[in-house]
Amino acid sequence: MDGSPDRSQFWAKLTYKDNDRSTGEIVDWHPLLAHSADVAAVTEALLQRTILRDRVASLIGWDDLSDVHVARLSALAALHDAGKVTQGFQNRAFGNKPTSDHVTPAVSLFREDNRLEFFEALGVLSMLDWFPEQNVEEIVYHILLSTWGHHGEPVPPQRPDPVLWETTEVRSPTEGLRRLAGATQRWFPNAFKNEAQPFPALPSLQHAFNGLLTLADWIGSDGSFFPFADTLDAPMERARARAAEAVDALFLDPDGPRSVLSADSGFDQILEQPDWTPYPIQDAVRDVPVHKHGGLAVLESDTGSGKTEAALARYARLFRNGLVDGLYFAVPTRTAATQLHDRVTAAVKRLFPEEQRPPVVQAVPGYIKADDVEATRLPDSFGVRWDEEVQHRGWAAESSKRYLAAPIAVGTVDQVLLSTLQASHAHMRATALLRHFLVVDEVHASDAYMTRLMDRVLDQHLAAGGHALLMSATLGASARVDLTTDDGDVPGQDAAETEDYPLVTHVDATRTDPESVHAASSDASKTVAPTLCDDADAPQNVAQRALDHARNGARVLVIRNLVDDCIKTQQELESLAGDNTLLFGVDGTPAPHHSRFAPDDRQRLDNAVEDTFGPATPNRGVVAVATQTVEQSLDLDADLMITDLCPMDVLLQRIGRLHRHGRDRPDGYATARCVVLTPEERDLAPHISDDGQAFGPHGLGTVYGDLRVLDATWAVLGNDDLAPWQIPEDNRLLVERATHPDALRTVVENEGDDWHRHEQWVLGSQQADRQATGHVTIDRGEPFGAEPFPDDLGTAKTRLGQEDYRVELPHPVDGPFGAAIEELSVSAWQLDDPPETEEATDVKQGSGAFSFQFGGHSFQYDRLGLSQK
Repeated sequence: MDGSPDRSQFWAKLTYKDNDRSTGEIVDWHPLLAHSADVAAVTEALLQRTILRDRVASLIGWDDLSDVHVARLSALAALHDAGKVTQGFQNRAFGNKPTSDHVTPAVSLFREDNRLEFFEALGVLSMLDWFPEQNVEEIVYHILLSTWGHHGEPVPPQRPDPVLWETTEVRSPTEGLRRLAGATQRWFPNAFKNEAQPFPALPSLQHAFNGLLTLADWIGSDGSFFPFADTLDAPMERARARAAEAVDALFLDPDGPRSVLSADSGFDQILEQPDWTPYPIQDAVRDVPVHKHGGLAVLESDTGSGKTEAALARYARLFRNGLVDGLYFAVPTRTAATQLHDRVTAAVKRLFPEEQRPPVVQAVPGYIKADDVEATRLPDSFGVRWDEEVQHRGWAAESSKRYLAAPIAVGTVDQVLLSTLQASHAHMRATALLRHFLVVDEVHASDAYMTRLMDRVLDQHLAAGGHALLMSATLGASARVDLTTDDGDVPGQDAAETEDYPLVTHVDATRTDPESVHAASSDASKTVAPTLCDDADAPQNVAQRALDHARNGARVLVIRNLVDDCIKTQQELESLAGDNTLLFGVDGTPAPHHSRFAPDDRQRLDNAVEDTFGPATPNRGVVAVATQTVEQSLDLDADLMITDLCPMDVLLQRIGRLHRHGRDRPDGYATARCVVLTPEERDLAPHISDDGQAFGPHGLGTVYGDLRVLDATWAVLGNDDLAPWQIPEDNRLLVERATHPDALRTVVENEGDDWHRHEQWVLGSQQADRQATGHVTIDRGEPFGAEPFPDDLGTAKTRLGQEDYRVELPHPVDGPFGAAIEELSVSAWQLDDPPETEEATDVKQGSGAFSFQFGGHSFQYDRLGLSQK
């Protein structure tokens, strides 16, 4: 509506001249009834045209939602902005006092003495028979909290301000409620006139509805789909037409892509290799039984056996059969996600014809990418600029809160885990995730905290009838039992060591009676000769050893557990090398590979390391020093690896970068060689403190907190009877020897009192981690709003890698690799307190480096990465 609203009219959204609120000049406005219709129509469309209708029904134990129940949920959605009728909110358009938001006054109605008057005006009393008669007031209270708490988290009722709801000569909030109620009843007559069984008194409905409504509000508030109305007439007719267009444009309705997915779509399309024969384990993943009401599969198979392609083939099968609407592919690191996104995008292009091809979003904060197109964030704006042909395909990529709303997304696992934390927009993430086939790669059991969070996610996903696949090259029997059963018995170590490998274990949503299928992976096998070396404390010796092998023509990968050790080794390497011909770098500039680089430089490092160590690259002697950033997903092929001691499952991941492909090897390197760096003393006990916690060097006891696993891994490495290793044939044996509960118990029993204290600390820490998840996760067994979200989730987010702070440079600065840097990240541990601003100050350019101030600290950024001065 052009101009400014009349003071007696109820507005929902405003546009100011030049999009500058400070001008006070309103040039366009959107009526409250129009916006209410927009969001209600999107809610209706999502329930009518996506699998969310089935998922919500499953969560409340029903086979389906009837059209009446869809209408009732849509009618509730129409009331989501009821608080905008208040004097406080409407005054914001006219500079009058008092002013207020619209959520707090709405939820505070429950504490108004005359609340029944307002609820009757809003039509709530006519909704009472939608819910069980017993405790109906409490049920309605929580369903309205879930309706009004649609801005990302529950809002608890506060002391009401009666002035906000008073009728004046200018306007009547009560009349505004009546208009909204009357319109809602006209829009959804079935909700009020037709009989239907009451919704069950289950909190799961409240939580799922809040997520659904929040997603609908994001879509219904998008001006590209729902421009401001130019008339007050027929708002719902307009809204339903716009909602249909939005659901189509965002590929939320899967019918189009599903209709063109060939019945024989499979590995040929996924891999672009005509007549390619999949490995038996890949066929097994695709073909294990599909449980109609949801199911979980766990794939244990070696690195390089095509787990990614197996997951995509299963997605295609589930999608074609209408059991999922989309895919979220979760991996541990941002590097892995950016690499995998390109592979999935290419496969999706081959699976779907262009006109019905769903977009593939890269769900990595700091990037805005859909398919193979990157967007530019507009300065001083929340908007982004896409190439014209992308249009709405990148909508979900524009905000990390929307990642899970994409039809297909490839991102980090933390985006999934945030759906179960008491964090902003967790409910929207969780409900959007219900549409997807959830694939989680590189699952490990070494972190009880992360494992418990994933278990919470799976509980919700499977309860809704969802489907999930967890994948690992190195999963132990104990972890597999925990994932696939509620209370299963872990086989003894001897039995565990002889279990089949590779293995696919599948189970229905109840997670009872899992079944397993054994099948061969590839016919590739490699011999690995492990060697122990006590030079972990001597970076100069490590650098010299690596250089000696590089001068013999070998490609050498050095992996240190700590960034500081990585940088020290890099510096020694450069000092000893004399020139850069044997050193990894970017366009001739030597550099280590670790996480403390700006996003654009990190991408350059990823590209460079694959260009140096990739399968199609020429043989030459070269050394790269890195951290865990290279142990997963990057397609690297080294002749020799030098690595710090780490848990056996992690070590096998790292060994996956050795002899990854068939190629000519330099003389003396026909057998893959892995040198494992250890402290000089074999005894780890001196690193155990009086309380049992461990604080050893090189990440022993800090990065990897369980010294029992490290000691058991060290023992396996020193067992000459097991060497050389045959990979993947020995994977099961090696993992169980170093991680099985019986093996860890043996370490403690053989080593003395220090180890008993450490075991108690580890077990206590694991139990504390499990309990800690209960304090930071959403309990969907409790009514919505019963537990307000905490003000700070710093510790929880830090453990998910979410507490990095964006640093924006006031102007582009030349970086160490010849390209301008505009932003980078600082970790929470590098600051004393959260920063007050994202902007860096006192930026000073040097030669291939720059310094800046941020959060009260001085930082240096150069070819070695980010460091504190």
